[in-house]
Amino acid sequence: MTRLDREARVAIEALVSRGTSKAAVARLLGVSESTVRYHAGRMSAGALDGRGGKAFKAAPLAEAIGHWREAQADAAINLAGLHEWLAAEHGYDGSLRSVQRFWAKRYPAPAIRARRRVETPPGAQAQADWAHFADVIVGGEARSLVAFKMVLSHSRKDAIVWSEGKDMLAWLGCHSEAFRRLGGVPATVRIDNEKTAVSKGAGAWGVINPSYRRYATTLRFHVGCVPAAPAAVQGQDRASGARSTPRPRSSRPALVRSGRPAALD
Repeated sequence: MTRLDREARVAIEALVSRGTSKAAVARLLGVSESTVRYHAGRMSAGALDGRGGKAFKAAPLAEAIGHWREAQADAAINLAGLHEWLAAEHGYDGSLRSVQRFWAKRYPAPAIRARRRVETPPGAQAQADWAHFADVIVGGEARSLVAFKMVLSHSRKDAIVWSEGKDMLAWLGCHSEAFRRLGGVPATVRIDNEKTAVSKGAGAWGVINPSYRRYATTLRFHVGCVPAAPAAVQGQDRASGARSTPRPRSSRPALVRSGRPAALD
């Protein structure tokens, strides 16, 4: 009889419960119909894999294994070394695989999230970046334009300002127009290491252009840089995209030029 893995057995259970014939399931999985009938019968009867109830061979040495784990401190865990230590110190005669199975059950690795959702308070943060568009028809002529996009991190309300260039004058002018359209100035503007704004470096080591820094100081907002690529664990973090943006240091209300609070969201 063909030995099936767990995924195949789950597929048999799901398909049979939906009324799929055993012959069709067998054709789908590429096994014999008798194999499907056998596993479907066992699952319907509530039969379990005999290995599921067995205790781990290394379980009696759980306390010793825990002591060895604490002794490693911040060093990398070497289960082959643990197996050798158990054999030498405690006369353990089990295989390395038995130690690995016990370790995986007793000390499972923490789940890794590919994306992390972070919410920001109203008025705390906006994200800004350029987007290039070639051959845009304006007045019957094809022109190369850039779009400055600013998005409020809390409400996702955005403002798009078109420009013919990406120099500092255009960068600051687009900021001012975006603030006007959004109704105020957020506490933090998060940029994607744009060369117009960052003189050198990237992320936490980025050096903000002096002109942009003076502009930010005048309007009383903080400039934050996106960490340098790759940032796969945190996910996409651009003005056009996601909410996976680290919480800004400041969460004070947004300010307009007069210094009075303004509701952005």
